[in-house]
Amino acid sequence: MRTITAGCPPFAAMSASFALMVWMLSAASAVAQTAWYEGFEGSEMSWTAAGGDGAYRIESHKRVQGEARTGQGCERLRVSAASGTYVYLAHSAGRARVIDELAISVQLKCDRGGPQLLARVVLPRSIDPQTGQPMTVLVRGGMYEAVGRWQALRLDGLPLRLGRQLRVLQSQVTDPLDPREAYVDAVLLNIYGGPGVTNVWIDDLDIAGHVQAEAQTAPAVAADVPSWSHQNTSLAAPPTPVISARGRSVLSRSVLLVDGKPTFIRAIEHRGEPLAELRRLGFNAVWLAGMPTADLLAEARRQGIGLIAPPPRPQAPLLPGDPVPALAPIAPGYDTVLAWDMGSGLTEEHLDAIREWSAQVKAADHRQGRPLVCRAESDLRSYSRCVDLLLTGRSPLGSSLELTDYGTWLRQRPRLPLPGTPLWTSIQTQPVDPVVEQWHALGAAAGQPPGLSSEQLRLLVYTAVTAGARGLRFESRSPLSADDVPSRRRAAILELLNAELGLIEPWLAAGSYVTTVASSEPGVVAAVLDADRAKLVVPIWAAPGSQFVPGQSAGTSISFVVPGVPESSDAYLLTPGQLQPIRRKRVAGGRRITIDEFGLTTLVVLTQDPLVVSDLSQRSAQVARRASELSRNLAVDKLEQVESVLQRLGQTAPASAAGVSSPQVSRAFVTARQSIQTSDGFLAARNWSAAYLHAERAMRPLRMLEREYWLAAVRPLTSPVATPTAVGFDTLAGHWAIMERLRNSGYGPNRLPAGEFEDLNAMMQAGWAHFQHPAAGIEAGADLAPVAVRSGHLGLRLSARDAEAETRIDLVETPPVWMTSPPVQVEAGTLVAIHGWVQIPTAITGSVDGLMIVDSITGEALAERIGETMGWQEFTLYRAAPRSGTMSVSFVLSGLGEVWLDDVTVQAVERVAVETASRR
Repeated sequence: MRTITAGCPPFAAMSASFALMVWMLSAASAVAQTAWYEGFEGSEMSWTAAGGDGAYRIESHKRVQGEARTGQGCERLRVSAASGTYVYLAHSAGRARVIDELAISVQLKCDRGGPQLLARVVLPRSIDPQTGQPMTVLVRGGMYEAVGRWQALRLDGLPLRLGRQLRVLQSQVTDPLDPREAYVDAVLLNIYGGPGVTNVWIDDLDIAGHVQAEAQTAPAVAADVPSWSHQNTSLAAPPTPVISARGRSVLSRSVLLVDGKPTFIRAIEHRGEPLAELRRLGFNAVWLAGMPTADLLAEARRQGIGLIAPPPRPQAPLLPGDPVPALAPIAPGYDTVLAWDMGSGLTEEHLDAIREWSAQVKAADHRQGRPLVCRAESDLRSYSRCVDLLLTGRSPLGSSLELTDYGTWLRQRPRLPLPGTPLWTSIQTQPVDPVVEQWHALGAAAGQPPGLSSEQLRLLVYTAVTAGARGLRFESRSPLSADDVPSRRRAAILELLNAELGLIEPWLAAGSYVTTVASSEPGVVAAVLDADRAKLVVPIWAAPGSQFVPGQSAGTSISFVVPGVPESSDAYLLTPGQLQPIRRKRVAGGRRITIDEFGLTTLVVLTQDPLVVSDLSQRSAQVARRASELSRNLAVDKLEQVESVLQRLGQTAPASAAGVSSPQVSRAFVTARQSIQTSDGFLAARNWSAAYLHAERAMRPLRMLEREYWLAAVRPLTSPVATPTAVGFDTLAGHWAIMERLRNSGYGPNRLPAGEFEDLNAMMQAGWAHFQHPAAGIEAGADLAPVAVRSGHLGLRLSARDAEAETRIDLVETPPVWMTSPPVQVEAGTLVAIHGWVQIPTAITGSVDGLMIVDSITGEALAERIGETMGWQEFTLYRAAPRSGTMSVSFVLSGLGEVWLDDVTVQAVERVAVETASRR
């Protein structure tokens, strides 16, 4: 046995802060040994500071006598630290080969729990592409718990532990990892015990089974990459990652690595804004409609923001029949492009062209592995063979698609492409164009049309991320830097959401969906996501109709039972500015957690790792001030907005239309103002978490008013999408004006021929069209049948079913069958009533859309969706013709089942005297 004396060479620091180290090994350590032991009996220190991820200071570091566990001497440190997750001490270990016999132990005494033993393992056969040096991995050992007493921390079984670590690491890198000839070159202690002062005593470092590896150059560490960056430490990443000028992006399974770090993309469609402004709002990528200019590429490098853009397009052949010329090499100047966008709205007819273009781009791109992404509307499996990522999503806000159904639709999408294909999701941030066009045509949006509420966007974003989205593309039709009220509001909402997404990026970038659990409150469900060392529970309160106007959605003592939680895990409520312990209890089926005060969404973390707790506390503190300011400003904005809408409603809505009395309205406004004033007081006192909480409380009575007035408005309708002005709160004044117009109007003659579905020949001659989308295993059709009749002798039947009795299809990618009416002539400004009857005897399966009734004026944006009926159900849709021309109506069966339709008409709403108005 050889004893390593106190004179062994220390590590050399790269900077005064010791954030990064160059690990220098002594030539004297090259002699093969069977064991190492350090008793700390001499006078020179042998542990060296090796950096931390937060501000810290070593106030005292010395050898002391009379305080040791064995012998006389030990090493003692006093460390003062702020928020963070680690403060490392390092001790040379020579080059100890990773074998079964290798075992490391050290005696530690500390006045706080949490310190941990680690070993740095060098992989000489695996080269880090960022540094050109052998890759290194940190392997964790025992954690200190015996506060105030000596405790032996051990690290053994290194081959097994290293194998587990490499399986995690392999999912984050592209090149195969080779563990052969691996060796330990340093022993580390993480002595971080939390914010404040920590006292540590170290004695008896023993490395048993030490077999010396052959000498080689010690791995150097790049100045911007910590030596331990290749372990699975995603929870230690900054909340909003800055993409370096290198911008290297690759896919490792479903995880996007940018500069080697798992990254959750938050991209915004570019509408001319300065990239610095978008970076300030928390976006880490910008989605371009065309190839970036040289100036934009340079600006992206300066701002540390990634770009997603179309790649160069192939040139046409010079002569017919000539081969398509190969793309010119894509130069390194495009390195800030994180992914190439191959297009949107793609169907089967585009597949061959996209396949050929994708192959050319991959061949021309000097940066191998840069992912390709596209948005395909059908045949996702074929497209997933051409590209690396798929963009999916819809525009559910203001539509008849419930957010819970939209979440189901998103969770089903990964079953359609090749297994393992990661999906990004588009996020609607504004009302869609057809709806805005209807508002203008109906006179319900003077000047700048209203936008979406912060609650709608919050529910949409959290629905997407809990359904497994690996990135988000925020849709945008106008600049976020514009100076109008809707643009400023939208920018504030997105900045706040980006801050919150940054808090939970480890789960979003590289975590996995576990399950969905119900709660003690009907309408509240929670998604459970798993990441290294912690689970994230995300409850969402999405009541029916929340895509139009969310309700108050607030409650107390709401509980969930989360399965698979270790007994030692604690539960924390994560908000900007605070990581607060909450109640938890072991019950049958898992761990019950209780949230004392709950709003639309919240974040709950379950972990037993103090480093995770410390890191999340740091992340929360980083965004606390700005998040509280944004929440307060949004509360003030909502207060002014609700007051303005109710003032306009007083001029158009019937008295007491919402069933809310004037005193109730007054009390709601008083409560909201008081909460805002309290928030202002906490902002002045720099109590960010309390300011955030009270700003959130201010929103709740205002949401209650919005919901009640909206419910009163849609009560007389067959559906909220019956009139375009009833799909949100801001346009309710226009809605009541339309309702008054309907009360004082009649209906012209039916313009739709053969809508009584009595004669097939008459339908064909009139121009009714029947469409089918062939799909394996599905039989679909349309006919006139007596069973589908409401009046007369026949009715229209649409049907789709499994082709074989022994097979069962539970997911339909594309609607199997639909029927479209003949075109109907309309004049600009005409208000059209589409009316009919439908019966769906059993629930449609395989699709969340059921039967869709789609008019060509508004398209899917205002389509009516019906999944099942109790007997015959009436539908009426009012649409304004924005221009003269024709319109048609389609009846789309999106899944498996049977739909009966009868007595469909299209009539113009005509202003006539009330006493002569005739409905039908």
